[in-house]
Amino acid sequence: MENMMQGNKIRRVAATRMNERSSRSHTIFRIILESKDANQKDGPVHISYLNLMDLAGSERVSLTKAAGERLKEGLT
Repeated sequence: MENMMQGNKIRRVAATRMNERSSRSHTIFRIILESKDANQKDGPVHISYLNLMDLAGSERVSLTKAAGERLKEGLT
């Protein structure tokens, strides 16, 4: 949880007409879960992946009325 909070501090956000805190950069947080049956000492290990993603704003320019830096970010 500490890593996710640290990453959130450096995340880039900016206001658009559609969203007060629109993501300006992609954020991906991956959690890897490993589990096994406690009753089986040499049993198989099950691995699962949980991916949390916040993709940078891709709102339509005509709706956001983006200009300047916000417009450049949306076009790249």
